[in-house]
Amino acid sequence: MSTIFVTGGTGLTGANVCEQLIERGDTVRALVRNPDEAAALAAIGVELVQGDITRADDVVHAAKGCDAAIHCAALLGGASQDIDDFYAVNLNGTINVLDAARAHGMRRVVALSTGTFFDLTGPVQREDAPVRADPSDDPYTVTKLAAFREVHRRADAGDDVLTCHPGAIYGPGLVAERALHRTSFNRVLLAAMRGRVAAYLAFPVTWVAGADVASGSIAALDRGVAGARYWLMGRPEDEISTAAACNRACELAGVEHRVEDLDHRTAPKEVLDAFGPTLNAIAEAAANEIRPARTADNPTHDQLGYEPMSLDDGLGLLIPWLRGLGRL
Repeated sequence: MSTIFVTGGTGLTGANVCEQLIERGDTVRALVRNPDEAAALAAIGVELVQGDITRADDVVHAAKGCDAAIHCAALLGGASQDIDDFYAVNLNGTINVLDAARAHGMRRVVALSTGTFFDLTGPVQREDAPVRADPSDDPYTVTKLAAFREVHRRADAGDDVLTCHPGAIYGPGLVAERALHRTSFNRVLLAAMRGRVAAYLAFPVTWVAGADVASGSIAALDRGVAGARYWLMGRPEDEISTAAACNRACELAGVEHRVEDLDHRTAPKEVLDAFGPTLNAIAEAAANEIRPARTADNPTHDQLGYEPMSLDDGLGLLIPWLRGLGRL
C-alpha cells in the first residue's frame, strides 16, 4: 500500500477520498489549516499536518514521504468572490502541490478541476471537449481554468499528472460543517427540504455523489493515463436542473415543498445578484447551447471502470445523514 497526500481533506470530496483510501489500506496524510476541525479525519486514521495550501513551504513539508497526491482543495464559487483569494488557492495552491510532487518524486498527481470552462456542444466526448473560446470571467472559472492549464502544461512536459472534472457534488461527508458549506449543493438541497428555496436558476446540472467522485479520483490515481481528463459525473439520465433535483429530494424525504425553475432571462437583477457570477455565467451559457447527450460508454467509464450511483441512491444516502445530524 502507498502513502497518499490529500489536500482539501475536510471538504466533501476530500473527506470521501480519505475515507476510501483508509478503507483499502493506504496511509493517508492530509494538509489541514486547523487540526481541531479535522478530528473526524484523525478518528479514522488520517495523519494530519497543519499548514496552508497557499504556502509552498507548508505543502512541501506536508507532502514529504508521500508516493502520490490527490489534490481536492479549492475555493468554490459564491455570491461574493475575491479574485486574489481565488488565485491564491485555486492556481497557486495547485502549483504548490505540483512542485511538491516533483520535489519528492511522487509517481502521480490527480488534480480535481471543473467543467465550467469547456465547450460541450461539439460531437466529441466530454473528455476531449475544447476550452470555450470565451469562458466566463468569474473568479472561480478564471482561476480553475488557469490551474487546469498549468496541470496539462506539466503533463505535456512529461510529469505524471492528470485532471478529474466532477459535476455538482452532493452527499454525506465526514466533516459535516464543511460538507454543508454555504457554497455546497448539499446546502441547496437541505434548504429545499426545509422549504426555504422557492426557485433556482435553470440549467442542466451533472449531479454526482461525493463517494463517486472519490472512487473515480482514486481509480484515476491507480489506472488513469498521464495527461488525461476524466469526467466524474452521475448517470446521464440524472442530468437535471437544481429545482428538479431539489424536488426529487423533497419527494424522497416526504416533504411537500417544491422548487420552481428560474429562467435567468426573465429574473430581476437583484435575484440574479443573489446567485453570484459563476452560476449566472453557467445559466447564460446553457441557455445558448445544445449539448449532445452523454452516453454510459465513455473514456472515463472505459479506462477507470467508473460507474456512478443513481441520483435516487445518492439522495438515499444524503437524507438519513442529514437527519442523523439533526438538520432535517
